[in-house]
Amino acid sequence: MKLFDPVPPRTIPPNLVTATAMSFGLVSIYTSLSGGDLQRAAWFVLIAVLLDKLDGSIARALKGSSEFGVQMDSFADNVAFGMAPAALIFRAAHDLAPQTWGDMAQIAGLSATSVLAALCLFYAVMTTIRLARFNVMTAALGPEIFLGLPSTLSGGVLATLFLSVDQLGLDRPEVFAFFPLLMTINAFLMVSNLPLPKAKLSKHKILMPIQAGLALLVYVLVLTRIWLWLVLLLVVAYLAVGFLFLGPRMWSASRRD
Repeated sequence: MKLFDPVPPRTIPPNLVTATAMSFGLVSIYTSLSGGDLQRAAWFVLIAVLLDKLDGSIARALKGSSEFGVQMDSFADNVAFGMAPAALIFRAAHDLAPQTWGDMAQIAGLSATSVLAALCLFYAVMTTIRLARFNVMTAALGPEIFLGLPSTLSGGVLATLFLSVDQLGLDRPEVFAFFPLLMTINAFLMVSNLPLPKAKLSKHKILMPIQAGLALLVYVLVLTRIWLWLVLLLVVAYLAVGFLFLGPRMWSASRRD
């Protein structure tokens, strides 16, 4: 009996990136719930989003994909895009919109803080269900389409929205009071059957450079921490076109084949 299983060297780099993404998620949770800087907590989530996209690329480049890596990625996503955004929204709504979600507020005769905690717990659980369902259904769905909102996009949208509100000067209690509702909508979208095309590079000679340019722009804007409202706009546009137009068409075509 061996004390440790052998690890193929080519699988180490992508799994290290995954572990780093999970670490940023954990630090984001700690920052949110310990009274730290919420903007920093949101940035940690966005860094995890970038790393989540990077680990898959590294695994494919090194031919280091593995079933272990798939499961580890799901655990990391659950932390970074389920629990971390939930902690961020709880603290933001509770502290920045106290008249709606604070300790003294009530909703339908219930403590608003308890309702807020329940909504955040619901979001975290739906993220877990989403990830487990994705692992089970990936082979059946194929490489072109998702069903429901990916957890990475959900966490990224919530973090980007929080940071954009500050950059646009919209950081008011009535705005932060809306965040738990958006989080709950995302929770339902994650476990829905709405088809969404995967954001893969097209082979079209015109579309490919446009897609690559937009992806590079998103990375640059996030890493330089400027114009995050533009990142949010691009992601929302992708989701709107994908859910309302391209996704249903691709799903119908796949069912006919």
